[in-house]
Amino acid sequence: MLEFKKIELTDAEVYKSFIDVSNELSCEYAFANLLMWKELYNNMIAVCDGQLIIKSEDDGVETFYLPLGDDFQKGINLIKEYKNGEKIDFWAQDGPRFEKFKEHYKNEFIFNEVRDAFDYVYLTTDLAELKGKKYHSKRNHISAFSKMYDWNYEKISADNISAVKLCAQEWYNENSHRVDYVMQHEKNGIEKMLDNMEALSICGGAIFVEEKVVAFTLGSAMGSELFNIHIEKALNEYAGAYAVINQQFAKNELLGYKYINREDDLGLEGLRKAKLSYKPAFLLKKYYCQQVRKP
Repeated sequence: MLEFKKIELTDAEVYKSFIDVSNELSCEYAFANLLMWKELYNNMIAVCDGQLIIKSEDDGVETFYLPLGDDFQKGINLIKEYKNGEKIDFWAQDGPRFEKFKEHYKNEFIFNEVRDAFDYVYLTTDLAELKGKKYHSKRNHISAFSKMYDWNYEKISADNISAVKLCAQEWYNENSHRVDYVMQHEKNGIEKMLDNMEALSICGGAIFVEEKVVAFTLGSAMGSELFNIHIEKALNEYAGAYAVINQQFAKNELLGYKYINREDDLGLEGLRKAKLSYKPAFLLKKYYCQQVRKP
């Protein structure tokens, strides 16, 4: 029987043993994301019979992720046993496990495509090199920034982490008019990631102008081919800083990965436009799966 517990930093090693062999691409499965948003969505995990099950809540509705482990159907059956006859809702995404889920349960669930939740996945070489006409405007932003500022890139480490924290605090101060409970959870999550970079396998980069961090990014690997960007911030007055940190981080840290997942756009028009402007290799489709009929 599944016994769920609130996800904690100490679960990182066990979680990694499941996610590293899953070929999962979805940002929802990144351990750092689960930890960062655990209070907002009541993220919990259970490990039973070689299966790892994640559940969360959205507006009071309990939802499950497709199970991780060596026996997909065993994982689904464990969830059904846990729900004890109650209807089940799943979040799912394109990939082999979703195809298996549809194959076995197509008469039991309806699959609702959720465009606002699609992940934007890019070729790392595209973001690192910005070659060709499609990236002309991005190169112009970086060129303009370079003409205006004497800047340098650094990987985030113990030597500069305090400067990164100051940048984060300044960003939230200058955006205080729109900081709500969701952004407060994000702010707390940044602090947790910066304080536990090794335990969470976080890699980050920062743009310095003189001795001040004006932009930074944080993320983590999911398997051997994909790196997930969790956070990217740049101070308002430094126009072009987002383009610079995006390109420099990919160029300096991520060329060992085939893909970069820059997560979803939350249905925000401006964010969608920005993410599309970087020409994703593909959009990872997401689905809300509702049980409509018992087997």
